[in-house]
Amino acid sequence: MAEIRRYLPGDEGAVSALLRRTLLEVNAHYCPQVEIDWLYARYTPETVAQIAKDGHMYVMTEEVAIVGTGTVVRTGERECEIIAAFLLPEVIGRGLGAQLFDVLETDKWCEEAERIWLTSSVNALDFYEKRGYVNPNGYRTRGADNLLTMEKRKNG
Repeated sequence: MAEIRRYLPGDEGAVSALLRRTLLEVNAHYCPQVEIDWLYARYTPETVAQIAKDGHMYVMTEEVAIVGTGTVVRTGERECEIIAAFLLPEVIGRGLGAQLFDVLETDKWCEEAERIWLTSSVNALDFYEKRGYVNPNGYRTRGADNLLTMEKRKNG
């Protein structure tokens, strides 16, 4: 069973490598290349460290290797976003995503939020829908920003 802990300084290299590898090996099959290129360039070790500083970043480990990650950030007084939630390609389909989201959704900021939202890739829509997320733009419809936004509201 995987373990989940908060990010520690020094994790940024492994987290960056995980994000970039999964973008190339998994998401690139479902997402526009311009999106993959933008995200790949964004997720440098330095950016990962800054995201961890600004949010609540979690890492999932098996043995000592980081196999998954996700971050909760506040986007409003009663709202939070889950960003950069990824698993290594070889562990996808083993139930680890559900384990990771159980932790992310019980983070203090998510607990306090009325709305939890995220941007999804096409390949992850089924996973988020099973967890109770809906697309506020309509079923699997991209928003004006051309992104697939999913949300979960606690009251309504």
